[in-house]
Amino acid sequence: MRLASRILLHPFPNRPLVVVPVAGGRLTLQRRASSSAPNRLAGATDPLRILFCGSDAFSCESLRALHGEHVRGKGGLIESLDVMVLPPKRMGRGLKLLREVPCQAVAKELGLRVHQRETFRDWEPPAGTNLLIVVSFGLFVPPRILRSAKYGGLNVHPSLLPDLRGPAPIHHSMLRGREHIGISLQTLDDKRFDHGTVLAQTPPPGVPIQASWSIQEVTRKVAAEAAQMLVQGLRDGLHVPPHRDVGWLPSSQQGSRTFSHAPKVTKADAQIDWLRWTSAEFFERRLRVFASVWTRAVDGDDEGPHKRIIWLDIAPVEQPGEVILRRGGGQGGVEGTIAFVQQPEPGCGDAKDRLHVRTVVMDEQTGACDVCVDREEGTWLRVRRVKVEGKGEQDAARALRPFFRRKS
Repeated sequence: MRLASRILLHPFPNRPLVVVPVAGGRLTLQRRASSSAPNRLAGATDPLRILFCGSDAFSCESLRALHGEHVRGKGGLIESLDVMVLPPKRMGRGLKLLREVPCQAVAKELGLRVHQRETFRDWEPPAGTNLLIVVSFGLFVPPRILRSAKYGGLNVHPSLLPDLRGPAPIHHSMLRGREHIGISLQTLDDKRFDHGTVLAQTPPPGVPIQASWSIQEVTRKVAAEAAQMLVQGLRDGLHVPPHRDVGWLPSSQQGSRTFSHAPKVTKADAQIDWLRWTSAEFFERRLRVFASVWTRAVDGDDEGPHKRIIWLDIAPVEQPGEVILRRGGGQGGVEGTIAFVQQPEPGCGDAKDRLHVRTVVMDEQTGACDVCVDREEGTWLRVRRVKVEGKGEQDAARALRPFFRRKS
């Protein structure tokens, strides 16, 4: 590949460039999000009186970083920091347990003033607030609130916007099997979620993540990077107008293009799709995100009830060899079938449950069951631990026995 040899003048000398070679001899230039130089195009910032709106573990890291900057700077950059959170949610069986959002616990730990609200309606931010910072909050900030703050609002979003707009970009990055997750610092748009001006962004492809990491491990890694980007952006004065779009695809070039969306994930996303999940990777990705997958199975004959079965411990196997080879010696494995049931996705109207009969080799000695997920692809999974509806966690062989039909 040949690269262009002409000299390119850097219009913003205070920000380092990333040079990305692409086909055809062209160069793509991108400003690094980690620049520590101030935004010389913007005027000096007033001391910031921030209202931080957050909820989950991802937002907690940004709150801690802002508090640390406030303490270290002794009121220089950040003069005050208030926190807005949503009210506690009812959780658990019977919705008897009230659980406050993680961000509220962190705010209390740091000694910050907390405003617990379920809506912005009929409410005003603390007097003097000149910047809102909203991280994984869940409520749309109305234009009235944004206009009340001199510098409007900022948000850090774990994707390379405009890709994966929506409330669950980390989840959907992992479900797609991506090896990197980008981070964007953007202004808050007064009409739509995740349509603000991108002020800083990790160079593509983003922050590397390990294929073995759980959703909690990925969130910790990305949240730390996002918090650093947020604080550095404030130090650089990126919140002060005029704002410059530095995203990999500025809004002026997006036009009518369609981008992947990251909607909120639900329990339905962890239901086994017996037609589409043809390799072990589909199961492994969802175990990393949801910690389990689930399906239903027919208890007894075809007219029996359908019971929910949660798969907790799964590993791929090339063949159910350990079990089948011992059958000749009268040990262990028994081959048969289980009729699994897949419920229609929400919003599918009159769609009915679909029956999927799969070959299963049950090993009473080890307590495992080997399930043929896809015969054409030769995909087998070893299921060790499951939880059947109405019962506790058990070895798969014991728990699945009522659903098992021995091969004659």
